[in-house]
Amino acid sequence: MRFGEREALFRSAGFLEPGRECPPPLLQTLEEWGVDAAGHRSYRLDPASLQAADLVLTMEGEHVQRATLLHHDAFRKILPLKEAAERLARRRTGPAVLADFLAEVNSDRDPASYLSGRWDVADPYGRKLKDYRTAVDEIAALVGDVIPRLS
Repeated sequence: MRFGEREALFRSAGFLEPGRECPPPLLQTLEEWGVDAAGHRSYRLDPASLQAADLVLTMEGEHVQRATLLHHDAFRKILPLKEAAERLARRRTGPAVLADFLAEVNSDRDPASYLSGRWDVADPYGRKLKDYRTAVDEIAALVGDVIPRLS
């Protein structure tokens, strides 16, 4: 298991229409990582998923706003992946209990920062293979920084 022995359920969701196939450059990039995503189809984020989730990590700051519009009460558990990685890297103690981490985040977060692009992972959609590789590498590094630091 890449993230240890803990059980966790991950789901990829977004704002495009559901049922879309992965673009060929993404399939190729994921194959290079040993991941077969040929059968993967897009899933549209919905209020029920937001309510059920313990943590929602977004690829862009704007996604925080869009997700919050779907389920207002979910704001406290939605944040950009880059912000989560940065905040967890600054912690001086061991792994963070998720509830404690979210309480820390919500005590001093700046929603206006989500409009600046500061927290965005560059979206490679419709671009070249190298852009997909760059995005997948960045996402993998960020997830690798976040998941092991949460307990």
